[in-house]
Amino acid sequence: MPIYEYRCSNCRRRVDIFVQGFSPPTNPSCSKCGSKELSRIYSSFAVRRSKNDRGVYDEILSDSKLTSGLMRNDPRALAEWSRKMARATGEDVTPETEELLSRLDAGEDMNKVVEDFKPPELKGDTEIGGAEAE
Repeated sequence: MPIYEYRCSNCRRRVDIFVQGFSPPTNPSCSKCGSKELSRIYSSFAVRRSKNDRGVYDEILSDSKLTSGLMRNDPRALAEWSRKMARATGEDVTPETEELLSRLDAGEDMNKVVEDFKPPELKGDTEIGGAEAE
């Protein structure tokens, strides 16, 4: 059951909405001020892995062509690495992520692509993670 996170445009607080199902909530509102003007926040996450998963990650990281591309900040290598990691962890690639990866595959500048996918309130923010959570 996912937790959707939003930033309230009115009071600037982070709003967490627990959903019983996998569809985003319809008409979410701020739990503090009641505003309906919310922007979706895409949170980072951690993946737990078992000892048996180690070989899959070692295989990905031992690909010298791939790691060389990552070291050169090659957007194509980042897209390939992201897809391999998604397959290794069994994670679904969302349509938004697939669009981002397709642009990286085309060789677009990583900073430009990431900036285009930031929520409006974080546009122009150069710090990793953007605005601080409340």
